[in-house]
Amino acid sequence: MPYCLLMDGLAKSRRILEAKSIFEEMKKKQVKSDDGYCYSIMISAFCRGGLFEEANQLARDFEATYDKYDLVMSNTMLCAYCRAGEMESVMRMMRKMDELAISPDWNTFHILIKYFCKEKLYLLAYKTLEDMHNKGHKPEEELCSSLIFHLGKIRANSEAFSVYNMLRYSKRTMCKALHEKILNILVAGRLLKDAYVVVKDNQGLISKQSIRKFATAFMRFGNVNLINDVMKAIHSSGYKIDQELLPKSVVKWKYGVVDLLTVELFQMAVTRYIAEPEKKELLLHLLQWMPGQGYVVDSPTRNVILKNSHLFGRQLIAEMLSKQHSRAKALISD
Repeated sequence: MPYCLLMDGLAKSRRILEAKSIFEEMKKKQVKSDDGYCYSIMISAFCRGGLFEEANQLARDFEATYDKYDLVMSNTMLCAYCRAGEMESVMRMMRKMDELAISPDWNTFHILIKYFCKEKLYLLAYKTLEDMHNKGHKPEEELCSSLIFHLGKIRANSEAFSVYNMLRYSKRTMCKALHEKILNILVAGRLLKDAYVVVKDNQGLISKQSIRKFATAFMRFGNVNLINDVMKAIHSSGYKIDQELLPKSVVKWKYGVVDLLTVELFQMAVTRYIAEPEKKELLLHLLQWMPGQGYVVDSPTRNVILKNSHLFGRQLIAEMLSKQHSRAKALISD
């Protein structure tokens, strides 16, 4: 044990060559340490010093010499194999841990997730993180953020959102930028219902540019039943739903052509409702909500609604638009 204490002190002082000399002397004199503790010290020292091949070889020597493992030694060897990029050895070590019923701890999962990300095995890293979360270990934000980014790059958008939620519900403080990062990933993958939840729950933490991209995507492709809820969430975030989204353009999409010089969220919502007249109650509710928030229907959109008023009830639409017109006059006079 005195040898091991001396080795450990030298290794932690980064005097690796001196620690190695002590280790070689122990082997020469056939001094035995309980359960290969000296190997653990030297493998860790080699890993810290960037001597990954030496760590890998020493781990192999340990496997050939000892048949007893504990969690600390297993993690040490996993670290050595991962740093050396020895995938086969990593998998063998994981199987051995299973055979010996050695339960992985936070360090085990962290070592493996970092390694799988390094090898660009992002879905395997995700599965490992999922297992880590299910076993009650809290994930590290920096590692999760990196994994979210890479999952987004390979279009594993739902998995990226799952990682975000694991981090969110781990009760750790999250970087504000992570909310915007996951929002953009969800919008790119058209997971717009999930994107809506992110916007609603993180008002004030997401840039107007990202809010605008989300809003445009939702008006085009989102669930029509949630359009009004999305409108209210965007309004609460400080973005006005009658602000221009696509200046000087003609927007062509699956619900028809919006031939306007400026396209606003409300105009896009109206086009969706016209395409699905059975949702008329949602349009009427939106028209009732707008005046109380200081919104009035612009002339082009008003004309579109009147042109299609037979779908929603001519008399009711005329009355609601009349009230909005009176509201607009009052605002102008004020």
